[in-house]
Order: sequence, then C-alpha cells, then structure tokens
Amino acid sequence: MAISTSSPSSPPHPRLSFPPPSLLSSFPPPPPTHGLPLRAAADPRAAHAVAVKSGALGPSVSPSPSRADPRAANAVMCAYLRAGRLDDARGVFDRMPARDAASYSALISGHARLGSPAAAAAALLARMRLRDALAPTEYTFVGLLTACARRGNPRLGAQVHALAAKSGHCSCPGPGSLLVDNALLGMYVKCGRLGDALRAFGGMERRDVSSWNAVLAGLVELGRHGEAFELFGEMRATGVRADGFSLSALLAAAGEGFGLPEGEAVHALSLKSGLETDLSVGNALIGFYAEHGCSVEDVVSVFQGMPVKDVISWTGLLNGYMEFGLVDMALDVFDRMPQRNFVTYNAVLTGFCQNREGVRVTFAKKAGLRGLGLFRQMVEDGLEISDVTVTGALNACAIAADRKVSEQVHAFVIKCGCGSTPWIDAALIDMCIKCGRSGGAHLLFEQWSHQESFHIAWNSLLLASVRDGEYEKALSTFLQMFRSSGLGFIDEFMLTASLGVCGALGFAELGKQMHSFAAKSGLLDACGVGNAIISMYGKCGELDDAVSFFERMTCRDLVSWNAMITAYLLHRQGEEILDIWGQMERLGIKPDSITFLLVISACSHTSSDSTDQCRELFVSMSSKYGIEPAMEHYAAFVNVLGCWGHFDEAEQLIGGMPFKPGALVWRSLLDSCSKRSNTTVRRRAMKNLLALEPQDPSTYVLTSNLFSESARWHSSENTRLEMREKGMRKIPARSWTFHDNAVHSFFARDRSHPQSRDIYAGLDVLILECIKAGYEPDTTFVLHDVEEYQKRHFLMYHSAKLAAMYGLLTAHPGLAVRVVKNIRMCGDCHSFLEHASAATGKVISVRDSSGFHVFRGGRCSCRE
Repeated sequence: MAISTSSPSSPPHPRLSFPPPSLLSSFPPPPPTHGLPLRAAADPRAAHAVAVKSGALGPSVSPSPSRADPRAANAVMCAYLRAGRLDDARGVFDRMPARDAASYSALISGHARLGSPAAAAAALLARMRLRDALAPTEYTFVGLLTACARRGNPRLGAQVHALAAKSGHCSCPGPGSLLVDNALLGMYVKCGRLGDALRAFGGMERRDVSSWNAVLAGLVELGRHGEAFELFGEMRATGVRADGFSLSALLAAAGEGFGLPEGEAVHALSLKSGLETDLSVGNALIGFYAEHGCSVEDVVSVFQGMPVKDVISWTGLLNGYMEFGLVDMALDVFDRMPQRNFVTYNAVLTGFCQNREGVRVTFAKKAGLRGLGLFRQMVEDGLEISDVTVTGALNACAIAADRKVSEQVHAFVIKCGCGSTPWIDAALIDMCIKCGRSGGAHLLFEQWSHQESFHIAWNSLLLASVRDGEYEKALSTFLQMFRSSGLGFIDEFMLTASLGVCGALGFAELGKQMHSFAAKSGLLDACGVGNAIISMYGKCGELDDAVSFFERMTCRDLVSWNAMITAYLLHRQGEEILDIWGQMERLGIKPDSITFLLVISACSHTSSDSTDQCRELFVSMSSKYGIEPAMEHYAAFVNVLGCWGHFDEAEQLIGGMPFKPGALVWRSLLDSCSKRSNTTVRRRAMKNLLALEPQDPSTYVLTSNLFSESARWHSSENTRLEMREKGMRKIPARSWTFHDNAVHSFFARDRSHPQSRDIYAGLDVLILECIKAGYEPDTTFVLHDVEEYQKRHFLMYHSAKLAAMYGLLTAHPGLAVRVVKNIRMCGDCHSFLEHASAATGKVISVRDSSGFHVFRGGRCSCRE
C-alpha cells in the first residue's frame, strides 16, 4: 500500500493506526494528597477561595512552619495543575508556609505534564534538597524523568539516574522502585538512547508489563522489528501477561517490518487473550489491515467488532477506504463520524492526493480541487493546521494544476506564518512546477535554507522533470547534483529516480553505472531500487539482464513482478508473461489492477490465439480478486479481441460496458482494425471516436488525423485550431540515440545537429539503396493537404530516420544501433528501417510508445 511510493514533495504521512504505546503511560499520577475534598471538575479558583476563607491554608507566614500541615495547600495546587494553570499552582506553592516532598513532587510532575523545560523541574529538585532539606521520593524521580523524556534531555536524565541509584530508588544497585525503573526506561527510549535502556532493563530485579512495553516500543521505533518479536517471546516465557499496549507495539512492528502473516498472528493472539475488545488494540488492527489487508473488508470487520470506538477508530476506517481507493465510501464515513479532529481532515486530504494516481486527468484534477475545498473548510472551522495539512494542501493544488489557485495557496502559506520545513518547501517547489510557475520554483530552490536536507530540493526538481516527460532535463539536473554534491547525496530515493530517468531515455550505459553504484553502496537490497533496476533494463532493451536480476532478487514485492511483466511486454513476449502469471498464481501472489492490465495486454502478443485465456482473466478480475475492470482494462481486452479478429465480440463488449466507452476504448478498436484491415468496423470506430468531445491533446491530434485520412481537410484544421485556442499543444515527434555517453536528439526535418550535413547526405544515399531493394515511400502517413512531392519530402526526414542514420554513422562494429522515439513510429519509418537493416547488415533497435522493434536482416521482431 504505502509503498510507496513517497515523493520528495510529501512528508512521510503518519499512519492512522494506533501508535506504539506511550513510553510514559506507565507513569503514575502525582501522589495522593489529603485535605479539602476538591472536585476536579470545579473551578480551582473557587476551591482556593473556600480553603483560604476557612483557614485551612493557615497564615501566609506561619509562626511555626514545622508544625504547618501542607496537605490542604497541596490539594489546591494539584487542582490548579489538573486545570493546566501552572502559574497559579506555582503561586500557591511559593506562599505555602511549609512544604513536604509531596508538594515538590506534584509541582515537578505538573511542569513535566504541561511541557515546561526540564531545567524548571531540575531547579525545583535543587531547591527541595538545599533549601528545605527534603529527600526526593520515588514520585519526585518519576516527575523528573518524565520532564527529561518529554523535553528530550538525556544528559539531565542520566544525572537523575545517578541520583536515583545513589539514593536507592532504582534497581542498580538494590531492589529499588519499579515506578522509577519504568520511568528510566521510558526516558532513555524517548531520548533515543536504546542501549542505555537495554542496560537498565537488564539490571532490573523486578519487571512488570510496563517495563517490557517500554523496551518493545523502543525497538519498534528504531526499526528493530525482529528483536521486538523475540523480546515479546521472552516476556511471555517469563509469565508476564501482555496488555493492549504490547499488542499495539507488535502490530506496528508487523506492519513496518514483516507483513500480513505476522499481523494476523498478533490478531489471533488478541482473540485468544481477550484483548480484541481493547480500544488501542482495535485501533492498531484497523491501521494494520488498512495497509496490509487483502481487502477493505478486513478493516470493516475489525471496526464493527469494536465495542467502543473513538475518533482514531473512525479515522482509521476512513483511511482504510482511502487506501483501497474507495473515496466515496471514505467520504460517507467522514459524514457519519460523531467526532472529527485535524488528523481526520488530514486523512481525507491525503486520500484525495493518493487516489488521483492511475486515473484520467479530469478525475485527478477533480480530486485535487476537492482536497483544496476540504482545506478551506478546515481553515474556516478553525482547526489546527499542521505541517502535514499544509503539505497536503500544496499537493492537492499541484494535482489540480491551477496556476491562479496555486498563487492563492502560496500566499496563504506565507501569510499564516507556516514554518519553513524541508517538506513544505519541497511541496511548494513541486506545486509551482506543476502549475506552470517554473520561475517561482527555481527562486524557491535558490532560497533553500535547509542545508542538511538540500537533496530534497534537488529531488523535487528532478522528479518535476520526470513527471513532465523532460528526461534530458532530468538527466542534466542529476548530473549537476552529482558535480555539486558528489556521491554522498545519492540515497535510495534518488537512486530509484535516476534509474527511472535512465530507463525512460533508454540510456543503458548510465543505467549500468547506477546499478554498479547500488551494489557498491549497499542499496541493492532495497526493494524499490531492485524494482527500478528491472524496469531500467527492460526499457533499455536489455531483457536478459532484467530477467537475470529478477531471478537473483532476495526481496520481491508485487511491483517487482509487474516490472518484470512490463519488460516482457515491451519486447512483445506474450507467452513468457503468461508463464509468469502462472507462477504468481502458484505462489499465491495477489495481483492488482496494473497486473491485470499488463497480462491482458500480453494476450495480443502470443504466437497463437489466446482470447480464451484473456477472457478468463478479465472475468476473474471481479469474480475472484474483487477488482472491478476500469476503462483501461476494457480497452486492452478490446485490443486483444480485435488483434485476433474477433470484432463482433469486441463490439459486444463495448456495448455491454457498465459506463460510457471513452476515446481509449474506441482507439483500441481502431488500432486493431488497422492490423486486420477491417474497414467496416474501422469506419464505425472512427465515427464513435469523432463523436466524442476531445479531452486531451492526444485525442485532438487523433481526431484531426482521422479527418485528414478522410480528406476532410477543413474539419482537420478546425480541430487543430480549437486545440490551440484551448491552450493545448501537440507533443512533437522526437527520436534520440546515444554516442559517447551523450543523448543525440532529433525532430522531423531537424538540421540543428552539428553533423546534420553528414546525416542528411548519408540518409539520402541509404534511401536510394532501400528503394532499389524494394522500399516504396508511403505518403498516406503524411496527413497534410500538400502536393505529392512535398509529402515525399516530409516523409524522408522523419525523426526516427535521422536518429537511425546518425546511429549507423557512429556505431562501433558489431554493436546494435539503439533509437528511442517518444510516440508511435509511423508505418513508413517501420518499412524503411526493415530495408535499412538488410542494406547495412546492422541490427537496429527502436523503442516507441508501443514497445521494441528490433530490425535484423530485413525483418522486425514485432511481426507486424
């Protein structure tokens, strides 16, 4: 679930599962005081007035302080502390004619609970010992250690530990106090000193469940999940009964370090021990199943079985629906919640951002706008705005891609005084880039003040280029980072991103260097890096290397299998993909919607008709795996049916779709008609496609091209004019190849390359040789209303031909020419490269948007 993914522009969002047990949960309340029966709910000032009026507090200056009874004053002071009125409590304390150890212990505990600096508690201890000559009690030490833990002051905590040991209040030496021992454990763990905590834990003569829980939580916090489970086994072996906090910590360990089997084992233990009704355990189970469950039913089942629910329970259920992509059901839970807090709103905001992936652009923009609407509601309702909230709002704005709204949100972030953090600043950079404000993004980058996390800003610029498809710019950014910071800045996230850039460009040499770096730096075992290496090799045409690495992987997840399937799909090896699918079924690996899309698409590339198997796969999506087919799945199935000539069934499938067929479906049918030359169905597909309102540049271009094919030049020109008026721009066809560790890029009829004269001269000669061998330029691929000789001129210098020619001129003997094209290669270039491979005796590999075409001896591997 939460792969993740994460993006450098987003902080690690806190899971809505119940956190590990509070390290201070075992600390007792202040010691009991005696005197006036004060009600906690009453106004402490009224109780104070009654005590003064009745004389229970005595004179402000007692003629005999040693005889004064401080219990009534202690009761008034504790009432103020319970109400959070520290100054009033301190006033009572300072006016007391006599103080005892309980007075100091109560005020020290109050300082700790209300967040005062640890030095304030230490000053009270010094006054207690020096002015009033009182010996600290176990409650005094608990309060002091609580203050050190909450303020993260291990140095003072170690001094308190030494004093407690000297006075016999902790287990080293002697039996000591269990309360103080547990407080010591909590302090060391909270301050990140797990080694000291383990030494203290080993020296304890007595331990209760709180002792074990403190160390368990520390191990989980540091990611030592295996040791946490081992410690829990020791705890049970000594006869200590686990409580809700123990199981909550184990569930956190299972979720972060293991997975479903361990979490289900903890769930079974909670049922066996009767702790399944515990609120903290129930909340932890909801969070665990939201991330690792097989379906949202696992989350709902736990929620419905809880006798008592709080806002964390409801928020966890909402988050579970979001994790499984059920946004509408999550919003229904939000509407029914009896209580909400800012974490609830953050969960909805984060869910909107998460669930824009894998959907159409229009839905993603809608999700972003809904997220911004929720953020506005939070501001209007006066809810707490945390860094997570601000980052979520910035991400939502980036998804909406609205320049004006982004400026408003940016102004709000500055105006409300949100602290500058790496996550917020990175999200601002990302938002500016996605909303067309690249100048603002670079200005933010130049003003980046977080030197310890400067790589986050670089990551933002790098990923922005990747998302926009500007891979050469992304590569330039990466190399600039390398020159300015060296290898030290390359972490797992950066390595994954750079491997993605190498794969997108098809830059195999640089990709192999990054693979070597991963092996030397110890990052090769990271699952995300391994998946990126498989994907990189697959996209660079090195299928054997991808397979070899996949087989050697020690850690595989679903993304690993999907990456391997994608590599085979790019090389049109359908049988191998169906074999992998069989392995996944035998191993019990649960597929997702992406897996099904890939495997269904593979049925177009088998050596024999595989529509029966494809049909079974499509049906099993919902019947066996509970995944409802989306538009993309229908389009892939239609393409398979058309590829094998089952056009009647394809049209029946389209007619029976539960939603209106979009351009993607009709385009798939149109493509398959071209392969099978079915003009009747092609005409119907064209008619339905032209009837749709274009929603994106590619659909506008396709519509214009279809008009051109039918010689409807006026309609074609009107479509392109409408596209320009709406601010949409056609992605220009571009091809590139590699030489001397550099990318050489070409557009159609491009003469900007330094060696363009040689390229054009060589191409003219090669075209003549290919024509002699039977190549006939096909001018039907020139969709412009011009004369025939002009069409031939347009056709001769397409970007793929220019890039291939440069590759032929520079390739070393025995090496293949590698070309990458950003869109689908036209039929004429395909025919030309077949003849060119025969005429030159070279292997020419071209990767376009449909996959790899390997031309060898006048034939292409795609068999089209």
